Amino acid sequence: MKIVIIGSVAAGTSVAAKARRNTEEAEIVVYDQGKDISYSVCGIPYQIGGEVESIDQLTPRNAAWFKKRYNVDIFTEHKVTKANHETKTLEVLNVVTGETEEDHYDVLVLATGASPFTPPPFNQNEYDNVFQVRNIQDNRDITAYLSLKQPKKAVVVGSGFIGLEMTEQLEHKGMEVTLVEMQDQV
Repeated sequence: MKIVIIGSVAAGTSVAAKARRNTEEAEIVVYDQGKDISYSVCGIPYQIGGEVESIDQLTPRNAAWFKKRYNVDIFTEHKVTKANHETKTLEVLNVVTGETEEDHYDVLVLATGASPFTPPPFNQNEYDNVFQVRNIQDNRDITAYLSLKQPKKAVVVGSGFIGLEMTEQLEHKGMEVTLVEMQDQV
């Protein structure tokens, strides 16, 4: 039996580990279009703010660790672009090389998480100062921008936990922060 999991953050890696505990015989494969796996999304604001010293603390496990511990193959920077449930096949794009390959599965698990919403006009990729707080690469991008440009003001859109934590951490860094929320409460 082959189990394929799409997504390698909390849900995907948890499913992979649980599947391995349930069966030693299954082949377990995880695909993720990002570079990092099993990271702490909630820790990103605290690393940006300096309360978490190193970005490595947010990424305690990597694909090699999962292979050794659970015998799970994790392919980062691989995006599943098509799934055919009738034939139980997947089209997988290696985002680094641009090559596409086909894979098959007996069981398919979707663990892709949420997608952040960036409102217009900021969703048009024309701005070098608009960021999402979703993954470790976003953390790297925000940290690099803050270090290089040293902005004095910021607008945080969204007052969920991550938005509130980003507001707090940017203020700790001495920035004037405006928090914007579409709903009538935080």
